Amino acid sequence: MGREFIDALASAGANITITMTADELRSFARDIANSVAEQMSSQTVDAIKLAMGDTMKFCTTEEVKRDYDVSQSTLSNWIARGIITPIKKGGKNLFLRDDVLQICRRKNR
Repeated sequence: MGREFIDALASAGANITITMTADELRSFARDIANSVAEQMSSQTVDAIKLAMGDTMKFCTTEEVKRDYDVSQSTLSNWIARGIITPIKKGGKNLFLRDDVLQICRRKNR
């Protein structure tokens, strides 16, 4: 069943019964939890950025990759080797901008 179909049934006030296995229910619950976590982490990061404005001291994984031209594999390598430590916030990694800048400067020497 597509989401639109389910939304239409719910909007119409339909009384429906859905049968699923325990594994399907577990997977459904996990999908909902992941979706909510992703929304919450985005909102959290956005709220931090809004509160800090131009003095933002942290950057997301995507910002490190975009703003400092760092590949995902390089960033993962830095984390694995302990070169940089992410701050976990709402399921997302945040990095201190100063740390990223220092690593990039050393790399470019």
